[in-house]
Amino acid sequence: MSPSQARLISRETPDTASPALVEAEQGVEAHTQPPPGAARRRLFLKITGFLCLVGVVGTLGVWWYYQSTHVVTRNALVRSHLSELGVRGEGVIAEVLVRAGDRVRKGDLLATLENAHLIAQRAQVEAQLQTLEQRIAVDEAALAIAQESARVGLLRAESRYRQMQAEAEAARIQAEDARAFHAARQALQSDGAVSAEIIRDAAAKAAMSASLAAAADAAMAGSHSDLESARLAQEEAALREGELLILRARRRESLAKLQRIDADIQSTRVIAPADGAVVRRLAQPGMAIDTGMPLLSLWLTEDTWIEAWIPEEQLGDLRPGSVVSVSFPAMPNAEFPGRLERVGLATDFEMPMDYLPQTREARMRPTPQIGVQIRLDAAPELVRPGMSAVVDIRRGGA
Repeated sequence: MSPSQARLISRETPDTASPALVEAEQGVEAHTQPPPGAARRRLFLKITGFLCLVGVVGTLGVWWYYQSTHVVTRNALVRSHLSELGVRGEGVIAEVLVRAGDRVRKGDLLATLENAHLIAQRAQVEAQLQTLEQRIAVDEAALAIAQESARVGLLRAESRYRQMQAEAEAARIQAEDARAFHAARQALQSDGAVSAEIIRDAAAKAAMSASLAAAADAAMAGSHSDLESARLAQEEAALREGELLILRARRRESLAKLQRIDADIQSTRVIAPADGAVVRRLAQPGMAIDTGMPLLSLWLTEDTWIEAWIPEEQLGDLRPGSVVSVSFPAMPNAEFPGRLERVGLATDFEMPMDYLPQTREARMRPTPQIGVQIRLDAAPELVRPGMSAVVDIRRGGA
């Protein structure tokens, strides 16, 4: 008998039904009714499924909106300038003052070469320079005295010579007058107009005037000699000035040698050209190095940027100055703001195979990639050259 037939019989004959039949009917009804909490569980599952569906759709919507407003790429890495520091000469390394990983500031001393021979040369040139300075000082003083003495002597000789010229001219005129007077008296002697005594007196005066003229000429000749001597003294002073010029030239030569030695000493010192960090020590104390051999590899932290590669179809959405958000796998819970600084001019297919962080086979894609340069507002301390990054660029500019 089926359960439905049993229920029909029990309704039609309640008084005549057997107790066993009643118990069977009650058991069947209890079995077919649902448990008390099943409806609530079904409602909970429906609500949970609906919420999950809403969450998935919302997440997809947010993702789609973000993708429509941002250019996202994981093909990015930290770039910076690496400089291999060395010296322009050869020598032996005296000491290396830094280790790999050390931070340095611009102007810090990083390493030195042996320079005892250069210091000795400098001391020798300094001694020579001091001697030249003393000689120049003495010669300058002596030259000043000689020049002044020659000037005064020349003035005195010129004045004396002019005086002697005037006296000799006066003596010649006086002698000519005396001779004329004597000749006139001799002409009158034949007529007996003058006495013999007057003639003798006139002859004596004429002879004396001639002697005085001769003496004046001799004195003038002597003053001329003094004038020539004064002029020679001036020429001698000029020669001493030439010697002083030679000494001054030798001083300039010594100064040039000193500057060259200082430059050589400076070249034995490896100085940090900018703020940075030591990547590797390429040489150790005691090593002999040749010209141009690097001693240290330095990361110049002052100029660090992010290089990212964007598919060419998204090139039209990029503008210099666009807002950028950069994250790093090494710092997964942090994002760093920045700006798109520059858009490249060549695709990855035009770059050397060793330039990009991937091999050429791994980066072959249907569309070429364009390199862009991103500058962070403030680079974190943990950033290192070559680290990978994830870049999100706001489409269409800032």
